[in-house]
Amino acid sequence: MNADALIGTWFLREAYAVGPRGERLHDVYGARPAGVIHYGGDARMMALITHEGRAQLDGDRQAAPQSQRAEAYRSSIAYAGGFDVEGGWVRHAVDMSTYPNWVGTVLRRALSFEQGAAVLTTAPQMQDGIETVIKLVWQRQPVEH
Repeated sequence: MNADALIGTWFLREAYAVGPRGERLHDVYGARPAGVIHYGGDARMMALITHEGRAQLDGDRQAAPQSQRAEAYRSSIAYAGGFDVEGGWVRHAVDMSTYPNWVGTVLRRALSFEQGAAVLTTAPQMQDGIETVIKLVWQRQPVEH
C-alpha cells in the first residue's frame, strides 16, 4: 500500500472503541462526530475532530467562562505533521497539536480500505481498565449532520 491512496480530504463517519473480543463498545466522540483529515502530496497531514453536541461559548474564546473553554478543549482534538505509509500502517509525525503531549511523537495507525472508506485503527490502549482499540472510519464525501 502506498500513500497515493490517502492523498486528499476525508471526513469522519464514525469513531468507536473495540474491546478485546472484537466487540463494539461505544462511540468515542458521540454518534455523530465531526471530523476532517487531509493528506497532502507534500507528505504533510492535518486532522480535526470534534465531539457531537458541542455547546456555543458565552462570549469570545478568551472571555468565555473557564469551564466552557475547558469543555471546548475536552471535546475536540487537532494535530498536524508529516506522514508516511508503510505496509498496512500510516504514521503521523506530530509537530503541532491541541494536545501538547502528542508534539514530537509518532501516531501509528493500522490502515485498511473498506467499501471506499479509509479505516484507521489505533494501537491497543487501556480505557477504564479494558484494553481497546479505536476505529476511525473516514469517507471522501462530507457527512450530513
